[in-house]
Amino acid sequence: MTENDEEPRVLDEDEVKSISLLKAILPINVILETQNTMMATTFFQKSLLAIFVDHWSKSSAKKWIVVSSNYLSRLFSTQAALTHASLDKQIMYVMAKELTRIPPTTHSLPSVETGNMANITFKYCQEMKSLEELLIGFCTTPSELLPDVLVVNGLNEYERGNKGPLSQFHYASILSLISETAEYIGRRKQTTILLYVSLSLIWTLTAEEQETWIKLFKQWTHEVWILEGNSNRLVCDNIQIQFTVLGSNIFLKTVSKVD
Repeated sequence: MTENDEEPRVLDEDEVKSISLLKAILPINVILETQNTMMATTFFQKSLLAIFVDHWSKSSAKKWIVVSSNYLSRLFSTQAALTHASLDKQIMYVMAKELTRIPPTTHSLPSVETGNMANITFKYCQEMKSLEELLIGFCTTPSELLPDVLVVNGLNEYERGNKGPLSQFHYASILSLISETAEYIGRRKQTTILLYVSLSLIWTLTAEEQETWIKLFKQWTHEVWILEGNSNRLVCDNIQIQFTVLGSNIFLKTVSKVD
């Protein structure tokens, strides 16, 4: 924060309401009406986080994507799965690497319990090709076996042989397939399907480069968040959400607004 920046103001209860899938990960119901006016003017090291929210009232899916460190991506994805599993939803949790232990969960939100874990089906796809085949395979899955919530963790971790890291084109291609798959499942089940995708994309970016990535994610969403370095602070325009990770728990600290 610079000398000219205004101090954040903690939001009052009458300024808070539920319109974001972020509430499945942090106990927060914030008004999120503004969009991405904050752009860096210098080089910086940041993470991008985008919230996918239904653009159309008749859409069969609501979509959310987090772009952060691998560690925080897994925290957010796992908490989303546990929260919806506690509501007796059927979750398919897809990842490239097996969970060796359950990451910290959010204080006051559902945690690792037998009943919750019973509603989560884990799928492991080390290669991007295997992920694509899994998604396409939903076309032949009986409707009663389709998930209510699809979680794809660590999209950057899926191997592409010797082809190197994913480019913007490849991210656009796989995100499009994932998004269309969620819409397809929703139409088959005649309900709204929730989609959570996480990936790590922490680079040193210029403002112009950051804007390019934001435009890419905006093809699926109207909210783009920035997860700032090691500060554990999510920022969207003038909304700031501060959280902390202590031991086996994630704690929401403050939700504030810079007027």
